[in-house]
Amino acid sequence: MKKLPFLLFLILIALTACSYDSANPASSQDNDKKAAEQSAHSSATEADTIKEEVPSSFSFTYKDQQFEVVYYYKSFLEYIEKAEQQPENLNGLYIETIINPIAEERGIRLSKGWGFGTPRELETLEKYLKSLIDNQDTIHKIITDSLKKSANELQPGADKYVYVFPANPEDNHVMETMEGVAASAWSENFFAIQIAPPYFEEKSLKQAVAHEYHHTVFFKKNELSYTLLESVLIEGKADTFAKIIYPDIQMPWSNFSSEENESQTWKVLKENMTSAMPSIQDDFFLGNTSKGLPQWANYKIGNKIMESFIEEKPNITIGDWTDMPANEILEKSKYAEKH
Repeated sequence: MKKLPFLLFLILIALTACSYDSANPASSQDNDKKAAEQSAHSSATEADTIKEEVPSSFSFTYKDQQFEVVYYYKSFLEYIEKAEQQPENLNGLYIETIINPIAEERGIRLSKGWGFGTPRELETLEKYLKSLIDNQDTIHKIITDSLKKSANELQPGADKYVYVFPANPEDNHVMETMEGVAASAWSENFFAIQIAPPYFEEKSLKQAVAHEYHHTVFFKKNELSYTLLESVLIEGKADTFAKIIYPDIQMPWSNFSSEENESQTWKVLKENMTSAMPSIQDDFFLGNTSKGLPQWANYKIGNKIMESFIEEKPNITIGDWTDMPANEILEKSKYAEKH
């Protein structure tokens, strides 16, 4: 059975609740009409109430910095309603309802690559949204607490906008391995969080907020360099920062499974440090068995270099090593000498 849009479903339920007086057909019709009008009005009011209850945004000031957390749920509910009426136009509706408004509001155009592809499993997406709304208090507390803890360790330097989305249900396999949370930073002001409720772990959200927060602070003073070494250390720095805030949290990409894995990854990194080729960057993120690279090799080796750096230079502040060039981090870490 085709699934009715959620708000329309509420109205239809109310309309079918009208009574019928068989003893007086004319009166019954009048009563039916009045009852229908009353029910429709009641349902519309209830629908409006439900829409109002869907979280939208929350702003707060901390450490003299402005933070805004934007829960992008209403737009996804709107997308679902439109998509059920126009199933042949999902891509267009998604761009119109989700992608373009963010570009207009914040000057950020989300890539429609991994994580932001057009959702097609509408029923599952609606279940995701319901779960996120039901667990709003927990999600909101984790995000705001993690932002404040991050700001305690490293001043933001610029206002922050955190957008929270339901994950695309089609990405369920990757979201499961990432414990239900994916995140990405787009500028010094903006980062996005995607949550897949079936696999959601609170620790993953805590770590993701701290990790992406660090990226935004890094972007404030540093231009992106696309060499392999720089991309590796960007992730290593952000993970190290998250570990300082949450020392008991270990993520699946934190460590190598064996010394052999680490040794081979370091070998490939040494040979390609200055490379800016997208293919080698992809190898370090996705893994490449022919080169002996595990999945998330960039995070793993970045973490290891930063661990060595902190061990060698424990008195260098977070702010200083955040802005320190990647080649200097590597040199002072003495990681190369140890391996």
